[in-house]
Parts: sequence; structure tokens; C-alpha cells
Amino acid sequence: ATPFRWPAPEVLPPPCAGGFDVLVLGSGNSPSAPQLGHVLRRRCKPGSVVRKSDGLTVCEEAMANPASKNRRFNVAILLRYTSSEGGPVRHIMVDAGKTMRQAVLAAFPRVGAETIDALLITHGHADAMLGIDDLRDLQEMREVREDGKIVGFVPVGGGGPMQIISNRDTLERVKDTFPYLCGDVEMARPGVVLRRTAWLELKEVSDNDALSVAGLPVRLFPVWHGGTYISLGFAFGRKGDGGHPFVYISDVKELPPATMVWLEQVAQVGIEVLMLDCLSRRTHTSHFSLDESLDLIRCLRPARALLTGLCSCDVGDHDEVNAELAALRASE
Repeated sequence: ATPFRWPAPEVLPPPCAGGFDVLVLGSGNSPSAPQLGHVLRRRCKPGSVVRKSDGLTVCEEAMANPASKNRRFNVAILLRYTSSEGGPVRHIMVDAGKTMRQAVLAAFPRVGAETIDALLITHGHADAMLGIDDLRDLQEMREVREDGKIVGFVPVGGGGPMQIISNRDTLERVKDTFPYLCGDVEMARPGVVLRRTAWLELKEVSDNDALSVAGLPVRLFPVWHGGTYISLGFAFGRKGDGGHPFVYISDVKELPPATMVWLEQVAQVGIEVLMLDCLSRRTHTSHFSLDESLDLIRCLRPARALLTGLCSCDVGDHDEVNAELAALRASE
């Protein structure tokens, strides 16, 4: 039999010194796409489904085509960052939802990523945090031996625990859901954990914090994800005086007035990429509709806008919607 060989990762050059890039791990809503209920019942929700030009629904096309762009995991991104001083590429993930494991298996090998340095969590819903249990497999540990016996474990490559960063309410939800990961870690001695398990550090931040994550500047800001429930938005990197090249808002229904003022100030300097929530063509209680997303894009005028969190059957086929939006942009 031919011996198995691990596929070689796609060769992607690292970001330039002081720069970062973004890999989309998922851009679907909480059920992801194709939706389980739609597939099992062999029909998409009547009254809201947007069919492709060939008559298929998005779920039908996604089921028939394993490489379909309409297959979408829960919303998540991976940022790759190289310090201005050089050194290894650092990896920062935003959200680890229900489909985190599948998303990592699909994307990380293509860029040679083996671990992450930190996880930012937008909010405490399942599609943003229920994959945290699998972080243990993103943290490679090596044995520490003394007199031939294993006395503990340390992360490969050195360093300490993996950071999970969010506001107080979200971290409390993480603790309630994963008490076995978030309690006190038994240490054999400083820097050496006694048992092979995920070594995590929960870092609480305020809703408007500015901080450095694995060396990358990040500015947090609150948005309302239904009522006054807060989900965090993130602005990454620095651009000019108060600008940020990449602004990410994955779960939003309304912008608090102070957040809107701040975003307009950032937009005056210039936003290169805005990635924005867009669940459906219809209005929804906790997510932007397509029209609401377009209204904010027109206001902030980024050089490029990307939509995420899509319920594909309610929005439409990836390529056809892209063509629709390109025509709209050209007309405006």
C-alpha cells in the first residue's frame, strides 16, 4: 500500500514586516450553510428563499457541490501578523463557534498555521464560542522530564497560556460553559502545567479598550446585537491619525451613538476593508439586513466592503449576489 503523506500546505508568503492579512474561516449564520433542517426536509423556508438563476436554492447547490462558495461555517476570521522587527508570524483568531473545528481543518493547513496566539470573542452566543473546547488541539505541548519521569508539560516554542480576550459578560459565559477549562490550572512549577490540557488565560477588557494582541494594535468598540445586548467590533492595525485599515463587525442590529461617531471619525482617515454583518434581505431582530448593511457602507465609504454572517438562502448565491452588488456600486 502507498504510505500516507500529509498534504503540503499552500505556500503563502508571510505578511510584510509590520503588516497583517486576514483569512475568512467562516461567513455563515449560526446554523451555517447548507442548513441542516433545509437539507433533511428537502426544502428551504418558503416565502424568504432566494433562488439562483438556474432555479436551485443555495442549500441545494451547496449540497450538490462540495467546493461551493455557498458552503459557510460560523462567522470567524484568522489574522496573520508579522512584527515590524520581523520574527515568526503570529496568529489571532476571532470567534470559535460551533463549526470551529471544521473551519480550522479546512483553512489552517492551506497557510501552514498550527496554532493561535490569542482568541478574541465578540459575544457569548454558541456560534461565537462553543468551539473553545477544541482549543486544546491548537496548543501543542511537550513533556518535561526529570529523572526519566514526566513531571509536566510546557507549550512547544515556549511562551505561556493561550489568551482568550473579551468583555466581562462574555468571559462569564465562557466560564459557565467550560468550567473544566477555565478553573485554576495545576502547576508542577512556574511555567510547567501538571497535566496535558488546554492552558488558557482569560483576559477581561472593556468594551472600548485599545490593546496590543500578539503585537497587533486592536481597538474594541461595542455594537448592539438585538436590544442593548453588546457584541464587540474590532478595528485592527493603525492608519494615519486615528485610522484603522481593517474594521470588523460580525453581529450587529444597531450602533450605539458613541460608536457611530467614532466610526465616522475613523472613516475620515479611511477604512481599507470593512467586514460587516448581513443576515438576510429581510429585517431581523438582532442582525443587519442587506439594506441596513449597505446604508452603513455608504456612510463609512470603505475602499472595500465584505459581507458576513449570511443566511445564504435568504441572501442568494455567492457569485450572483457579488455581481448584483458590483452593478449597484457602479450605478452609485
